[in-house]
Amino acid sequence: MKGGKYGGYVVIAVVCGVLLSFSRINPYTGQISLQELVLQLSGSQGEFTMGLYYGAMVDFGFLMLPFFLYQFYGGIQLYRQFCVASVYVFSRTTNRIKWYFTELWGLCKGLFVLQVFLQGTTILVALLRWEVVWTGDGWLLLGVHVLLFTLWTLTMALGVNLLALIWGSSTGFLVVFAIQAGMLAALCTGSKLELADPALARLLFLDPISRLVLGWQNGETIGLEEVLPAKYSHVLALSDSLLLIALMMAAVVAVGLVVIEKKDILVSNLETGGA
Repeated sequence: MKGGKYGGYVVIAVVCGVLLSFSRINPYTGQISLQELVLQLSGSQGEFTMGLYYGAMVDFGFLMLPFFLYQFYGGIQLYRQFCVASVYVFSRTTNRIKWYFTELWGLCKGLFVLQVFLQGTTILVALLRWEVVWTGDGWLLLGVHVLLFTLWTLTMALGVNLLALIWGSSTGFLVVFAIQAGMLAALCTGSKLELADPALARLLFLDPISRLVLGWQNGETIGLEEVLPAKYSHVLALSDSLLLIALMMAAVVAVGLVVIEKKDILVSNLETGGA
């Protein structure tokens, strides 16, 4: 991916950062700590943690808008590059592994650009509107928030690329988007369950998108136990969430490596994924 293409990520990040800051960062007193700001970017509403009702899931989907756009815009890049490379590159070199990780690095750089401008714009707009109190815990929480969403988004973007090899880029994105929407919808079924209900614990544990909501998790192992509301701390822990999403990403990367090694695509067939 060429450096000039990062401009699209900058535009997405700045526009979404402004929207998120105006819609989500609205403290009652005119002052907000950095950790409270981050929690609101992770689904909390003021002092209240994110609920399991339909409206909360729609709001969380809005919070994920820049990452959905990245999955759409950047998620098909590896696929398109592979279509071209299958004719113009692989005929001259058999080192597909090196090519694959070079392209992955390009995806990572694009996501890094998105995160820097997204978080920077969101916080800058908040600074212009409110008094932000900087804290060490807030910076740590922001780092964890960014890392969780980065790992998740990269995993989903790679999933788009893999499915694009089978069904084409548009269908690949729609399938991955539908899976994430389904995960959010599934969480709504927990709205009628009691906190101590084992069914709720199973739902939260098995639905991986719950790992993105900071206010639900226990942060004791990384020193954030006094910062997080930890609404479902008996089920979710930040350290486990980071490990789980990292393993998900590693699995998708490994599958992609196998596919890239074995799959051949003609450059003339960019949308169907046919060989």
